[in-house]
Amino acid sequence: MKSRALLAYVGPKEQALSNKIEEFVSLAEAAGFDVVDVVTQFGRPDTRFYLGTGKAREVALRDFDIFVAYHTLTPLQVFNLEKLFKRRVLDRVYLILTIFEKRAGSTESKLQIELARLRYELPRVKEYLRRAKMGEQLGFMGAGEYIIDAYYRHMVKRMATIKRKLEEVRKNRAMHIQRRKRSGVPEVVITGYTSAGKTTLFNRLTNEDKLVDGRPFATLETYSRALDLWGKRVVITDTIGFIDDLPPFLIESFHSTLQEVTEADVVLLVVDGSDPPGELSRKLETSMETLGEVGVSRDRVIPVVNKVDRIGIGRVRELRSVLAKYFTWFIPISALTGFGIEALKAVLFFKVPGYILTKTQDREARGLRVGDVVFVPIPEDAGRF
Repeated sequence: MKSRALLAYVGPKEQALSNKIEEFVSLAEAAGFDVVDVVTQFGRPDTRFYLGTGKAREVALRDFDIFVAYHTLTPLQVFNLEKLFKRRVLDRVYLILTIFEKRAGSTESKLQIELARLRYELPRVKEYLRRAKMGEQLGFMGAGEYIIDAYYRHMVKRMATIKRKLEEVRKNRAMHIQRRKRSGVPEVVITGYTSAGKTTLFNRLTNEDKLVDGRPFATLETYSRALDLWGKRVVITDTIGFIDDLPPFLIESFHSTLQEVTEADVVLLVVDGSDPPGELSRKLETSMETLGEVGVSRDRVIPVVNKVDRIGIGRVRELRSVLAKYFTWFIPISALTGFGIEALKAVLFFKVPGYILTKTQDREARGLRVGDVVFVPIPEDAGRF
């Protein structure tokens, strides 16, 4: 039987708030909870209870199993709310970590998630330890000061072990990337906001059959396949999606996975064209901020507007103003139906580095034909091929 979760948002009354709340609910459901209601309160979160004191006491009388806050709670807020509610108190980051744990497949992703979980829990355990030393009777693990202290030290030691293992993974990935670069094979990475259709696009380009379920974070680890673009050999990589309001420690924990994005020759930034303009703008801004944080320059990014099969041509034209803050152009596609895929591949053919393009009118030549001209790709270092 699923636990019944009461969700809460405390903060400003934003234009895109309804979309944020809808996303919040979908995260809770994907994490395995039944959402009974969403409580909203506008203003600054209370430093003691997140909710205002009166609202918190009102919520305490309601029927639910678990309380989940939209924003990351401080250890003090968790302690006070659990004491008042006498029920478990979580936040949105916990939901994301729970979804990550359910979807993790590789050893690397499991280690990254464990590290993120430990970083998430450490301040809370530290607060429990501080209060236990002050003589408070706590329910944490049904244990006293000695057990909490031992668990805290175990967490610190385990984090150090995971960091060492992930550093080895990072070094191995860096060596792999360098070998690929030396071989002259460029890499194209598909990224963007979660549920934008990245994996569907990857499947369409590579004729793969990766899982597509429409739920948040279906992809947690990188997945690569070779693609031939009229004689240009490239590697296409599917990566983890972005989401709004992520704490820095969570991005840092996935540093080795995001390394593929950082080192890519070209980044396909996929956005959901069927989103309302305000929602599309919010998700685009989050994606661009995250790309900036991991060191991806805008000149390597190709904007791809997906799911245009759901909207009319007029809406597609209107999207220019939405994307204008970052881009002067974009490629409209439908990864589901295949619309625009050949145009996208043609753009990749001309944008992906590592090749010199020569022109010929020989129709038998292997290359991309544009009118009477055939563009033939020749590796910059042909001696390696």
